[in-house]
Amino acid sequence: MYAANNMVCTQVPSTISGMANWLTITQGNLGHFCGNYPYLHQVWSLNLSNNGISEICEDIVEGIVEGNTIRWLDLSKNKIAAISQQIRNRNFEKVWLSGNEFVCNCDMLWMAEWLANTTSSSGHVIQDYREVLCHSGKYDGIPIYTLTAEKMDCLPTRLPVWGIGLIAGAGVLVISIVITVVLIARRWNDVKFLLYYHFNILNKNDDDLADVRDLQFDALLSYT
Repeated sequence: MYAANNMVCTQVPSTISGMANWLTITQGNLGHFCGNYPYLHQVWSLNLSNNGISEICEDIVEGIVEGNTIRWLDLSKNKIAAISQQIRNRNFEKVWLSGNEFVCNCDMLWMAEWLANTTSSSGHVIQDYREVLCHSGKYDGIPIYTLTAEKMDCLPTRLPVWGIGLIAGAGVLVISIVITVVLIARRWNDVKFLLYYHFNILNKNDDDLADVRDLQFDALLSYT
């Protein structure tokens, strides 16, 4: 066992002599928990409560998850605002997280689910899950495990009925225009003749139509 209780520690020790199954550093001033600590792979219980920790680097979380040894993890009474969701991939026996400064937003929904549903055969894994609270914004003081996507306005925005109608109408208009253009393109010679015959509109390459200016027609045939 390695313990540094009631000591003002400014960093987690980089090495520990001998075997350490329990690592306890409390009431220090760590500030952040980052770096490479190979001995974590042999630690069974890690207690870093009440140290003013505001950041836990992702590589530390990865090490805890991949190390497959830490069963008890106490990070309570720090200043942690967010933690990597990789932590939920570790099968802990006991975890403490209350007393931190978690910022609640839509990115934290995974944590609400993790806090609410993480159980084992011996009971709820997160021992203080009811006291893990949001720390800022409109959710300040609310237990994180009670948050849902609907409560946090994280669901996709629904269009009003008039908006759906407007989009549908615009779609119909675009389709109608496309069909009209296609039909005109396929019967362009007929269109040219009608323009000439009814409106005397003549393209510079359509001078041959001038010869039929004074003729009367009983039927309209395609002109090529």
